[in-house]
Amino acid sequence: MKIAIISGAPNAWLDLEHIKASFVIGVDRGALTLVEHGICPDIAIGDFDSVTESEFAKIKDSALELVQLPSEKDETDTEVALNVAMTKEATDVRIYGSLGGRIDHSLANIRLLLQFAKKGLPITLVDERNHLMVLASGQHEINHPGLPYISFFALESTVTNLTLNRLKYPLTNYELTQDDIRCISNETTESSFFVSFDSGYLLMIFSRD
Repeated sequence: MKIAIISGAPNAWLDLEHIKASFVIGVDRGALTLVEHGICPDIAIGDFDSVTESEFAKIKDSALELVQLPSEKDETDTEVALNVAMTKEATDVRIYGSLGGRIDHSLANIRLLLQFAKKGLPITLVDERNHLMVLASGQHEINHPGLPYISFFALESTVTNLTLNRLKYPLTNYELTQDDIRCISNETTESSFFVSFDSGYLLMIFSRD
Protein backbone atom coordinates (compact mmCIF):
# COMPACT_ATOMS: atom_id res chain seq x y z
CA MET A 1 0.00 0.00 0.00
CA LYS A 2 1.19 3.51 -0.83
CA ILE A 3 0.84 5.92 2.07
CA ALA A 4 1.31 9.69 1.95
CA ILE A 5 1.82 11.48 5.26
CA ILE A 6 1.50 15.25 5.27
CA SER A 7 3.12 16.95 8.25
CA GLY A 8 2.77 20.55 9.29
CA ALA A 9 5.88 22.38 8.07
CA PRO A 10 4.99 25.83 6.67
CA ASN A 11 4.48 26.18 2.90
CA ALA A 12 4.79 22.43 2.39
CA TRP A 13 5.33 21.33 -1.21
CA LEU A 14 2.93 18.57 -2.23
CA ASP A 15 2.93 16.10 -5.11
CA LEU A 16 -0.86 16.12 -5.43
CA GLU A 17 -0.97 13.40 -8.09
CA HIS A 18 0.93 10.98 -5.84
CA ILE A 19 -1.06 11.96 -2.75
CA LYS A 20 -4.43 11.41 -4.44
CA ALA A 21 -3.31 7.88 -5.42
CA SER A 22 -2.33 7.01 -1.84
CA PHE A 23 -3.82 6.31 1.57
CA VAL A 24 -3.50 9.76 3.13
CA ILE A 25 -2.63 10.67 6.72
CA GLY A 26 -2.73 14.32 7.73
CA VAL A 27 -0.57 15.19 10.73
CA ASP A 28 -1.69 18.16 12.81
CA ARG A 29 -1.64 21.26 10.56
CA GLY A 30 -0.81 19.00 7.63
CA ALA A 31 -4.41 17.76 7.81
CA LEU A 32 -5.58 21.33 7.28
CA THR A 33 -3.22 21.66 4.31
CA LEU A 34 -4.91 18.64 2.73
CA VAL A 35 -8.39 20.06 3.32
CA GLU A 36 -7.34 23.36 1.75
CA HIS A 37 -6.27 21.40 -1.36
CA GLY A 38 -9.62 19.64 -1.52
CA ILE A 39 -8.30 16.29 -0.23
CA CYS A 40 -10.09 14.47 2.59
CA PRO A 41 -7.54 12.74 4.86
CA ASP A 42 -8.19 9.05 5.44
CA ILE A 43 -6.86 9.73 8.95
CA ALA A 44 -6.09 13.02 10.68
CA ILE A 45 -3.66 12.63 13.60
CA GLY A 46 -2.27 15.14 16.07
CA ASP A 47 -2.75 17.27 19.13
CA PHE A 48 -3.84 20.05 16.74
CA ASP A 49 -2.25 22.76 18.86
CA SER A 50 -1.13 24.54 15.68
CA VAL A 51 -4.64 25.18 14.31
CA THR A 52 -7.48 27.43 15.44
CA GLU A 53 -10.86 26.12 16.60
CA SER A 54 -12.45 26.94 13.25
CA GLU A 55 -9.60 25.22 11.37
CA PHE A 56 -9.93 22.17 13.61
CA ALA A 57 -13.65 22.08 12.81
CA LYS A 58 -12.80 21.92 9.09
CA ILE A 59 -10.46 18.99 9.76
CA LYS A 60 -13.10 17.12 11.78
CA ASP A 61 -15.68 17.65 9.04
CA SER A 62 -13.36 16.37 6.29
CA ALA A 63 -11.30 13.54 7.80
CA LEU A 64 -12.67 10.03 7.51
CA GLU A 65 -11.07 9.22 10.88
CA LEU A 66 -9.76 11.56 13.57
CA VAL A 67 -7.13 10.62 16.17
CA GLN A 68 -6.64 13.45 18.67
CA LEU A 69 -3.51 13.12 20.78
CA PRO A 70 -2.57 14.82 24.06
CA SER A 71 -0.23 17.78 23.72
CA GLU A 72 2.20 16.26 26.24
CA LYS A 73 3.44 12.85 25.08
CA ASP A 74 6.59 10.83 24.43
CA GLU A 75 6.11 10.50 20.64
CA THR A 76 5.86 13.17 17.98
CA ASP A 77 2.67 13.35 15.92
CA THR A 78 4.60 12.17 12.84
CA GLU A 79 5.97 9.19 14.77
CA VAL A 80 2.42 8.18 15.71
CA ALA A 81 1.42 8.48 12.04
CA LEU A 82 4.28 6.16 11.06
CA ASN A 83 3.18 3.61 13.64
CA VAL A 84 -0.24 3.70 11.98
CA ALA A 85 1.46 3.17 8.60
CA MET A 86 3.14 0.07 10.04
CA THR A 87 -0.29 -1.44 10.77
CA LYS A 88 -1.35 -0.86 7.14
CA GLU A 89 1.47 -3.05 5.78
CA ALA A 90 2.76 -0.09 3.78
CA THR A 91 5.20 -0.75 0.94
CA ASP A 92 5.89 2.90 0.09
CA VAL A 93 5.63 5.79 2.56
CA ARG A 94 6.31 9.38 1.57
CA ILE A 95 6.24 12.20 4.09
CA TYR A 96 5.57 15.75 2.88
CA GLY A 97 5.90 18.86 5.02
CA SER A 98 8.55 17.32 7.28
CA LEU A 99 11.45 19.57 6.23
CA GLY A 100 12.08 23.28 6.05
CA GLY A 101 10.38 24.43 9.24
CA ARG A 102 11.95 24.15 12.69
CA ILE A 103 15.36 22.52 12.37
CA ASP A 104 14.78 20.34 15.45
CA HIS A 105 11.65 18.95 13.79
CA SER A 106 13.57 18.32 10.56
CA LEU A 107 16.34 16.49 12.42
CA ALA A 108 13.79 14.46 14.39
CA ASN A 109 12.13 13.39 11.14
CA ILE A 110 15.49 12.30 9.72
CA ARG A 111 16.03 10.23 12.87
CA LEU A 112 12.60 8.68 12.27
CA LEU A 113 13.91 7.45 8.91
CA LEU A 114 16.55 5.47 10.80
CA GLN A 115 14.15 4.25 13.49
CA PHE A 116 11.68 2.84 10.97
CA ALA A 117 14.35 1.52 8.59
CA LYS A 118 15.26 -0.81 11.44
CA LYS A 119 11.62 -1.97 11.46
CA GLY A 120 11.63 -2.57 7.71
CA LEU A 121 9.36 0.35 6.76
CA PRO A 122 10.53 2.17 3.59
CA ILE A 123 10.11 5.94 4.04
CA THR A 124 11.05 8.92 1.89
CA LEU A 125 11.01 12.51 3.16
CA VAL A 126 10.02 14.69 0.22
CA ASP A 127 10.03 18.39 -0.53
CA GLU A 128 10.43 20.40 -3.72
CA ARG A 129 14.24 20.15 -3.69
CA ASN A 130 15.05 16.98 -1.75
CA HIS A 131 14.24 13.30 -1.36
CA LEU A 132 15.73 11.61 1.74
CA MET A 133 15.73 7.91 2.60
CA VAL A 134 17.72 5.44 4.70
CA LEU A 135 19.14 2.19 3.33
CA ALA A 136 19.92 -0.88 5.40
CA SER A 137 22.93 -3.06 4.58
CA GLY A 138 22.74 -5.17 1.44
CA GLN A 139 22.60 -4.62 -2.32
CA HIS A 140 20.24 -1.99 -3.74
CA GLU A 141 19.32 -0.91 -7.24
CA ILE A 142 18.09 2.68 -6.91
CA ASN A 143 15.79 4.30 -9.45
CA HIS A 144 16.88 7.86 -10.10
CA PRO A 145 14.05 10.35 -9.32
CA GLY A 146 15.50 13.05 -11.58
CA LEU A 147 17.14 15.29 -8.99
CA PRO A 148 20.74 15.95 -10.10
CA TYR A 149 22.75 15.47 -6.90
CA ILE A 150 23.08 12.34 -4.78
CA SER A 151 24.76 12.35 -1.37
CA PHE A 152 25.42 9.64 1.20
CA PHE A 153 26.02 9.87 4.96
CA ALA A 154 26.63 7.18 7.57
CA LEU A 155 24.09 7.06 10.39
CA GLU A 156 24.66 5.63 13.86
CA SER A 157 27.81 3.64 12.95
CA THR A 158 30.38 3.15 10.19
CA VAL A 159 29.01 1.96 6.85
CA THR A 160 31.40 -0.81 5.83
CA ASN A 161 32.52 -1.82 2.34
CA LEU A 162 30.41 0.85 0.65
CA THR A 163 30.38 0.36 -3.13
CA LEU A 164 28.72 2.76 -5.60
CA ASN A 165 28.28 1.82 -9.26
CA ARG A 166 26.89 3.72 -12.28
CA LEU A 167 27.57 7.07 -10.60
CA LYS A 168 29.91 9.82 -11.81
CA TYR A 169 32.18 9.17 -8.83
CA PRO A 170 32.19 5.40 -8.21
CA LEU A 171 33.44 3.90 -4.97
CA THR A 172 34.63 0.43 -3.99
CA ASN A 173 34.70 -1.10 -0.50
CA TYR A 174 34.90 2.25 1.29
CA GLU A 175 34.54 2.67 5.06
CA LEU A 176 32.19 5.63 5.53
CA THR A 177 32.23 7.01 9.08
CA GLN A 178 29.66 9.33 10.64
CA ASP A 179 31.94 12.38 10.38
CA ASP A 180 33.00 11.67 6.78
CA ILE A 181 31.49 13.91 4.06
CA ARG A 182 33.38 12.47 1.09
CA CYS A 183 30.18 11.10 -0.47
CA ILE A 184 28.42 14.43 -1.02
CA SER A 185 27.18 15.74 -4.40
CA ASN A 186 27.60 12.70 -6.60
CA GLU A 187 25.78 12.58 -9.95
CA THR A 188 24.50 10.13 -12.54
CA THR A 189 23.11 10.21 -16.07
CA GLU A 190 21.66 6.70 -15.69
CA SER A 191 18.05 5.83 -14.90
CA SER A 192 19.25 3.69 -12.00
CA PHE A 193 22.43 2.96 -10.06
CA PHE A 194 23.72 0.46 -7.51
CA VAL A 195 24.60 0.81 -3.84
CA SER A 196 25.91 -2.00 -1.64
CA PHE A 197 27.45 -2.21 1.82
CA ASP A 198 27.94 -4.84 4.51
CA SER A 199 26.86 -3.11 7.72
CA GLY A 200 25.46 0.14 9.09
CA TYR A 201 22.68 2.44 7.89
CA LEU A 202 23.12 4.87 5.00
CA LEU A 203 21.27 8.17 4.60
CA MET A 204 20.79 8.85 0.87
CA ILE A 205 19.75 12.33 -0.27
CA PHE A 206 18.69 13.34 -3.77
CA SER A 207 18.71 17.12 -4.16
CA ARG A 208 18.74 20.07 -6.51
CA ASP A 209 19.68 23.74 -6.15
